[in-house]
Amino acid sequence: MRRIIIACTALAVLAGASVALAATLNTYTAKLTFKPSKAGTKKKPVKIALTETLTAANDVSGDRAAPLTDIKTTIYGIKSNANKLPTCDGNQISAQKTDSICPKKALVATGQVNSMLGGTDLSQSGAPCNPGLHVWNGGKGKLWFFFTATGTQCGSLHTGDTNAYPGQITQKGKNQVTDVPLPPFVSTAVAGHEGLYGSLIKQVLTYKKGVNSSFACKNGKRPYSVQFTATSTQGSETKTVKGSAKCSK
Repeated sequence: MRRIIIACTALAVLAGASVALAATLNTYTAKLTFKPSKAGTKKKPVKIALTETLTAANDVSGDRAAPLTDIKTTIYGIKSNANKLPTCDGNQISAQKTDSICPKKALVATGQVNSMLGGTDLSQSGAPCNPGLHVWNGGKGKLWFFFTATGTQCGSLHTGDTNAYPGQITQKGKNQVTDVPLPPFVSTAVAGHEGLYGSLIKQVLTYKKGVNSSFACKNGKRPYSVQFTATSTQGSETKTVKGSAKCSK
């Protein structure tokens, strides 16, 4: 994997010196599921679990996806209960290169990421990187995201090689908005390797039951949207995928 990283970085330098011929940005999918699917009310909200499944693929078949720089999720009729949970500081996670220092009850979500690492020329093949993903309550609406990897999950990269990075939850009327900017060290300069792109294939993330509560539905549905922002040597784009889940009284 170390050789692959060096080779991919070299490819990135060469690609940066070449003339781009065409844009190669992405197509996305987003599916959110909620358990239970009950609407609840403001007076009697229902504790729910939430699973978010996201995919990305380059518009050019066979090319790696352009790396994401931001993911913003908007969900109707739910609110966060994270203010009632313990917290963990992502800066301490980064300094210690482990999240084992965090209170167990501060862990609000877990998941799995499937991605490819490679240079800035997205037409070139990459190396698989499939780390786990932990999300910690940072307090005051802040979340901390941290990749975990052992063995060959991500080649020579392991837990602590990339820092924790923050996201933010806000409540806008009846919508919960979670915005997660993806810094260069997990997108366009993975683990500090300039020009090493991380291309998402699929991410499945599950928020534990009780981290969020439902208090409303809209016509028997729970509308949601996921806004993806990506970049490459060809430029940047923002696309939004909309959907809805069943929601019962």
